[in-house]
Amino acid sequence: MIVACLMYMLMIQSMKSSMVIESTVSVLILIVLIALPISWVILLINKQWKRSFFSFLATILVVCVLGFPLSFLAMESPDGFGKDHPIPDGLECNLPLVDDSCSTAPIDSIDTNNYLVVWNSFQGGVYKYDFYYGPLPAGEVFLRCFEVTENIPLSEDELEESSKVCIDSTKSFTRLVEKKEFHIYEGDWGDYYAARVEVWYRNGTTKQERKLLEKVYRVEGWMR
Repeated sequence: MIVACLMYMLMIQSMKSSMVIESTVSVLILIVLIALPISWVILLINKQWKRSFFSFLATILVVCVLGFPLSFLAMESPDGFGKDHPIPDGLECNLPLVDDSCSTAPIDSIDTNNYLVVWNSFQGGVYKYDFYYGPLPAGEVFLRCFEVTENIPLSEDELEESSKVCIDSTKSFTRLVEKKEFHIYEGDWGDYYAARVEVWYRNGTTKQERKLLEKVYRVEGWMR
């Protein structure tokens, strides 16, 4: 029971760290939570009724008394990423547009700055994007994002996969991606910083990759 409590607290502390650490701690938590019922069964088989009952009761109390408050504090505690990476003076940042599900942005095929359009979604740090481009062979379009001042990869563990769209071969300027959702985890709501949003293309046959476009946006992190 004590081990479970300590592991739970470790998970709370890692909730704002990398997803690899968080996943590792979550697996350890799961192992402990599976081991606890097994220990209760063993105690019951050995007819140690009181020890089994008090062990079960203590576990419930720990989860109720510590678990919920710690989870709430973890959700509320900022990670400070935005404050540690302020937007440089004079840097021009595009602002995500407001998505009302019916919104469209004017697109001019001559102005490459309009090829990528990022929209705010239902919460800070949750975005959608449209992407327009000229003729391309069949393949995949996806995003890579970096904090501007230190070139730190953002949402590195999942952004490429979550933003990926498979496209058919195109012969003219067209919309390749429509309102595809993606998340930026670094930072907190209302704590803005500059991110370079890059659009990449992977050829479906050769698997070669090339960057099609990049654009700097003012973003905030999703407080998951």
